[in-house]
Amino acid sequence: MEDKVMATGKIVPKEEIEIKPNIAGIIDKILVDEGDKVEVGQLIATVRIVPNLSEVNNAQQNVSNQQLQISNAKLNVDNMRKQFDMQERLYKQGVASKQEYLNAQQQLYSMQQSLRNAQQQLVTAQKALQIAKTGSTPELQGLATTQIRSKASGTVLDVPVKVGSQVIEANSFNAGTTICSIADLNSLIFQGEIDEAQAGKLKQGMDMNIVIGALQNKMFPGRLTMIAPKGKDNNGTIKFPVEGDVFNPNNEYIRAGFSANGEIVLNSQKNALLLDESLIQYEKRNGKDVPFVEVKQKDGSFKKAYVKLGASDGINVQILAGLDKNADVKVWNPSDKDKEELKDKSKK
Repeated sequence: MEDKVMATGKIVPKEEIEIKPNIAGIIDKILVDEGDKVEVGQLIATVRIVPNLSEVNNAQQNVSNQQLQISNAKLNVDNMRKQFDMQERLYKQGVASKQEYLNAQQQLYSMQQSLRNAQQQLVTAQKALQIAKTGSTPELQGLATTQIRSKASGTVLDVPVKVGSQVIEANSFNAGTTICSIADLNSLIFQGEIDEAQAGKLKQGMDMNIVIGALQNKMFPGRLTMIAPKGKDNNGTIKFPVEGDVFNPNNEYIRAGFSANGEIVLNSQKNALLLDESLIQYEKRNGKDVPFVEVKQKDGSFKKAYVKLGASDGINVQILAGLDKNADVKVWNPSDKDKEELKDKSKK
């Protein structure tokens, strides 16, 4: 005889990772299907960038501005070089002082550095323009944001987008579009609910039996890991969420989302005397319902036997006292019982 708590729920991955793009665009290719196994870094999909006209125009304007800066810097360098050459001749002739010569030299170096800075800024502006148009540059091709790669090893659970779907990037303002979800199906948990009346009987670490109906009610060992501190109102009934680890010693294929029941045994008694609970009758005595059964006597008649009840699993109830294991208990036919009650009422 087992006194147990039953939780109804489902099997879910312990960790499920959603793969999202870090740039907006349109799905160009999807390279995985639901059920595929993937590794970290594996290419999942590619995104085609739809250029933002405003961003492209701004980037193009920046390139033009940098090109103009280079032209001005070159002109300044040419003019400054002429002045330096003149100061150098005058210095060698003894007409110009050494300080005037050094000042001209320093100004030339400064102009040349300004030209180099402008050239570097042009390269940066050109890369920004290419990114605005295509989402990448040749130097970053291996890390191209248009290539969506897996961040974990596992099984592809869901691919909610299709080729041609528009996606947005994940950032601090929105969650972004999920391209696929990935989980390790070797690490599963049971998520379920129990009635509030049972919540106080449970403790973390209790053993569980996870029964999966889709697998012909196959039973898997488990362990209770979480009992929610707060219940949830479910159509007027308070339910408490629970979670438990699911152990799969034979590495059987368990799909995420399978409905399941979690059985938590509170106590177990061997060699208990059990009786179908429907055979128990009650009579009022001193304002209390006293349980009894009718036991067959040697002459074929039936006599009341008052019993003491123990734990019940909803079908069978434990008999603690008042009944012998070899006794013949009367099985009531509900229709006969109704006739008896009507007969008793007519006598009154």
